[in-house]
Amino acid sequence: MGEIKSTLDLVLEKTRNLTLSEEEKRDLARDELDKKIRGIAGKYLDNLLPSNRIREELESIETNQPGLPYKLFTKHLLARVDLDADISAILSALKEVVGFDRAALDALQKEYKAEKETARRSFAEETLSELKQKGVSGSAVVPNLDGIPEWVRFQGELSERYREKIGQLEEG
Repeated sequence: MGEIKSTLDLVLEKTRNLTLSEEEKRDLARDELDKKIRGIAGKYLDNLLPSNRIREELESIETNQPGLPYKLFTKHLLARVDLDADISAILSALKEVVGFDRAALDALQKEYKAEKETARRSFAEETLSELKQKGVSGSAVVPNLDGIPEWVRFQGELSERYREKIGQLEEG
C-alpha cells in the first residue's frame, strides 16, 4: 500500500529544485532586517527596551550596509509619530541613537497644533452660528465637531499633509 505524504512533504518534493534569484535573496534579507528593526522600535516604544540598549541592539544586527539599521530605525520611529500625542519618547530616541535634530520635528508639531486649533475655532464658531440661526444658543451649547463631516475630512487631510512633511524629515 502506498505511503501517505504530509502537505509539507509534498511541498518540499515539488520545490526541491527551485532556487531564489540574487534579487529575491536581497529582498528577503531586507524584509527580515526591516522586521528586526521594527521590533526594536516597538519594544522601545512599549517600554520593554531602555533607550541605552537601542544602539547595542542595532549594532548586533549583521548587515553589509552599516548605516542601514539606523536609517530603518529612524523610519520606523517617524512612522509612529502622532502629532496630537506626546512624542517625547520618539524624539529622545531619535536624538540619542541617531543624532536626529529634534528641532525640525518639534517645530512641525507646533505648526500642526496651531493650524488645527485655528481651524477648530473656525469650525466651532461657524457651527455655533448655524445653531443660533436654528434657535439653539446659550453658554452651555458646545458644538460636537467630531459629528461634522467637514471637520473629520479636514482632520484627515491635515494629518496626511503633515505625514508627508514628516516623511520629508526622514529623507533629509
